[in-house]
Amino acid sequence: MKGTLKKMLATGLAAFMAFSVTACGDSGASSSTSGAASSGDVSATQGSETIEITGFAMEGPYTKGDFNDLPIWDYAEEATGVRVNFETAPQASFQEKLNLKFASNQLPDVFFKCTLESADITKYSSEGTLVPLDDYLEEYAPNFSTFMEDDTSIEKEIRLADGKIYGFPYLVTAAPSRIFPKLFINQKWMEAQNLEMPETTDDFYEMLKTMSGYDYNGNGTKDEIPFCTEGVNGLTKGLMGSFGLLTRGAAQEEWDIDPETGELRFVKTTDEYKAFLEFCNKLYEEKLLDQEVFTVDIPKLTAKAEQNILGVVFTNNTNYLGSYAEDYTYIPAPLIGPDGDQLFGGRTIPVAGQNTFITKVNEHPAETVKWVDYFYSPEGIEHFFMGVEDDTYTIDDEGNPQFTDKVMNNPDGMNMEEVLGSYVCWSGGGNPSVADDAHFGNFMIPETTVNAAQALIDYTPEIVWGQLNYSAEDATRISVLTTDISTYLTDMTAKFITGEASFDQWEDYKANVEKMGLEEYREIVQKTIDNAGME
Repeated sequence: MKGTLKKMLATGLAAFMAFSVTACGDSGASSSTSGAASSGDVSATQGSETIEITGFAMEGPYTKGDFNDLPIWDYAEEATGVRVNFETAPQASFQEKLNLKFASNQLPDVFFKCTLESADITKYSSEGTLVPLDDYLEEYAPNFSTFMEDDTSIEKEIRLADGKIYGFPYLVTAAPSRIFPKLFINQKWMEAQNLEMPETTDDFYEMLKTMSGYDYNGNGTKDEIPFCTEGVNGLTKGLMGSFGLLTRGAAQEEWDIDPETGELRFVKTTDEYKAFLEFCNKLYEEKLLDQEVFTVDIPKLTAKAEQNILGVVFTNNTNYLGSYAEDYTYIPAPLIGPDGDQLFGGRTIPVAGQNTFITKVNEHPAETVKWVDYFYSPEGIEHFFMGVEDDTYTIDDEGNPQFTDKVMNNPDGMNMEEVLGSYVCWSGGGNPSVADDAHFGNFMIPETTVNAAQALIDYTPEIVWGQLNYSAEDATRISVLTTDISTYLTDMTAKFITGEASFDQWEDYKANVEKMGLEEYREIVQKTIDNAGME
């Protein structure tokens, strides 16, 4: 073994800490990583001459030290005989540098943690820049292939319109991570006024009105915000299902299937969407909804929570609620809308984007596929998310990985992510691995958040779509069409909610969308859905 692991063996764990950064796991996860094949012959190259290739990667916000010194690379090299020498870019400047790599044709052998949109994958693959993986997966990627066999939505999501697979995806199987947002309510506020849990959108409105007139934080100022969301995305994903929308999940907010006709439906010109906007407008104009809903990000949401001024919060995780996180419980079911709908559309498939690609300059594609597949193996997953055994985690008597006190109760007061930044490379997302419950969900997601997600799962659509993979020709045309349509939709949604646009303009709004090429857009989407075998 080379690098960090060699130092660990030679000088012990304390010395290892002085030299290392970001690791990703250990063996012993096979019993808790369902669906993953054993790495099998992935270690067959152990002891042979190492193959060295080049890579370009994104550094996450918590990554510390030299990316090339992370212990995960030593584990992967030992298992596969491949070593990648990385050039990296921090998250803030990553996209610009990634675009430059493609534009200048200065390609690495492998792009790692480099998430690309479907349209970009289509573009670069049609140009021959990205290498199709199909011929290598069965023999050299047994772990990843097993995940595809166990969940057919994965292959449907990553196989392009040309029939080929080009990228390895981030698989998020931890159940709470596939539900956004979760619906939280301040239990202390409810107890203060003896409020009952809302069941319908009318109940919700009345409860927010009651909340608005009470000084919960006792500062003598009417600064309470009854309802706050993690941006407008939290608002739409959290409430549109109550109005019968998002029948194919969260990835497609513009298109779904009309449950009455079974036909493709453009969501944002429907009567149901108008009713949703009218409800949001009522909340906004009465100042029951956060007046900064269109600009609230996680830091802003946390800052508001720290003032104890938030009643109901639609967000992803109680971790974002700061010092008052323990005051919140969860709403046990989606709100029942005016027409009796109780759907929750904020659910995604396991694929959280494709991020790792082999380029045309790579002279060792088979070996590179084997190297990437290691991160989908039980031991690779464990290293990827938990670090170094007996330092950042141990295996308990039941065979389950558990973080050590260094991570969970750090003596220097660092939080979990800060400690793991010196060991693991997953921060920032875009990982060719599997964020499952055993190694991720059970540790990174608080119990209230887990319960909040579990309460919503039974109300999510039976069929959930991912992103649509258009042909190269259609992708070009879609880009032109959606530039105008999506910009107009975003603008008008904000204006309808804030009251800047009157609902008397609704028919004009629908006509404008039609004029922008909606019918052509519909035809391309329908063709893509039909070709992909989506329902």
